[in-house]
Amino acid sequence: LKSWLVRAETPLVHPPLLAQMPPSRGGYESLKGVGIGVPVHESSSSRMSSVFRGSSPPNHAGEPGGPEQSWSYHLSSHELKELYNPRGHMPHITFAQASSTYADATRRVELLDVDLQERVQGICDRLCSGDAASSAIARCASAVSYAVRRHLKLGIIGEILPHISFYVLYSLGVTYYAEQHDWEVMWTATKQDAIYYPAVVLAFLLCFRASGCMERYNDGLRTVFEMEKSLREAAFEVMTRLSVETVNANQDDSAVTMQSLDRNGHELFELKKRYFKHEFRRTARLLFACAARDLNDSALEDTELGEDEAAALQCAMTKVEHAAVLVTHSACGHAFRVYLASSWLLKLVKGADEDGFFDDEGAMEVHRVVESRLLNFKHSWLEARQVAYSSMPPTVTHILWLLTTVMSLFMPWEWVSICRWSTWFPSVLLTVSFYGILQIANSMENPFGFDPDDIQLAEVAEHLDEEVCLSMHYAMLDEFGGENLYRSLMGSTMLFLDEAGLPGSEGLAFLANTLSPRPGL
Repeated sequence: LKSWLVRAETPLVHPPLLAQMPPSRGGYESLKGVGIGVPVHESSSSRMSSVFRGSSPPNHAGEPGGPEQSWSYHLSSHELKELYNPRGHMPHITFAQASSTYADATRRVELLDVDLQERVQGICDRLCSGDAASSAIARCASAVSYAVRRHLKLGIIGEILPHISFYVLYSLGVTYYAEQHDWEVMWTATKQDAIYYPAVVLAFLLCFRASGCMERYNDGLRTVFEMEKSLREAAFEVMTRLSVETVNANQDDSAVTMQSLDRNGHELFELKKRYFKHEFRRTARLLFACAARDLNDSALEDTELGEDEAAALQCAMTKVEHAAVLVTHSACGHAFRVYLASSWLLKLVKGADEDGFFDDEGAMEVHRVVESRLLNFKHSWLEARQVAYSSMPPTVTHILWLLTTVMSLFMPWEWVSICRWSTWFPSVLLTVSFYGILQIANSMENPFGFDPDDIQLAEVAEHLDEEVCLSMHYAMLDEFGGENLYRSLMGSTMLFLDEAGLPGSEGLAFLANTLSPRPGL
């Protein structure tokens, strides 16, 4: 496989096909020269010699072959938008020898540690954002404002407003015609009421349609929850099972000497472990972003995705990963992208388990747990994908729309001799009921998309990333449970808080007295 990637004599895409490719593929075809082991630019070989170079994100908008490819970068809004457009091929890649730039790697990990610290600090600031200091009047005003914004809005009525306007005018026209004929209309309800029976049947059909779409919406919620839960459980298992080495005070001098001689190896091991945690966070978010975009993009059809909507679901990739996920898309009937990202995450954990990062003593237990969670993730995603990319046949929905239209056109003639100039009011109620149910059913049929009523996968991704960050930062807390008396009895270290309260709150102020030493103890 490596020889095919590095020494291939034929380009991955046949040259006569290059002229037929969309313009957006031009940037990828310029990289195909790398496939035969020849750098596109002379300087690109030297750039590949370092695993990490510098601390700022790469400027990947430069000339082909020249961008730094040693680390990941956050995709721009345009690149996130282009995830919907598959390239249909993978550019040739080259391989380089591993570099031992320890200082650059350390600087890179330190930057990632700072980013994690800022992320956790942001979560803490949001949770402690002056809730205790706010007055009762301010909280009441906020609750009233929220209720007003939630209930006093058009919602579905705004989407069917053109229909409502048309049928109001139509009802007024029918009323004017009936008035010109002394309110004597042959289709009036005073002469026959047969129209009400098909109206009742149509109402039942619309309710069945809406009920089926509600079940699809609930399936979407359930599968998204299962996806998030699988990755959350995998992250917590990984972060809490990372080994924590401590120095034994009873070591003899020879052990201490060997430890000092192996200090460099130990520091390298700890650096790898710290970097692994950041890579796990990035790859887990990449996996969820690929799965979420494949679901959301099912609602695009022939419409164009805006860059602001695409930028809501952020992720970071390397150049090779970016090219790999652009090979195909679920809209083309392929699940390749999600399976590929899942494989990256599983192999990342497997390599860490083989290197002894976890406390399972080489039993590969963490790898098996993560593999099981990723299987659950892919199973839930496939169920969600079935909901996203399947729908009721257009012929069925069209006949429901046609019957609703005929009923809405005919009913004013039934009411006009009784309601007269008030005919427009029951006509509006009928339009809101029938067309509203149709619109609600159409909105819920595919719960994935970029509309406000759709499942907000971008928010789910943010919550998942927060869970991973908290698991990374506070993983040691899983060792702190239990009463001190029991811990002491079992030979474990006793635990005491060093501070009387948390910044920004008085949550632990009541512990100030209990933490002080008591006489005679």
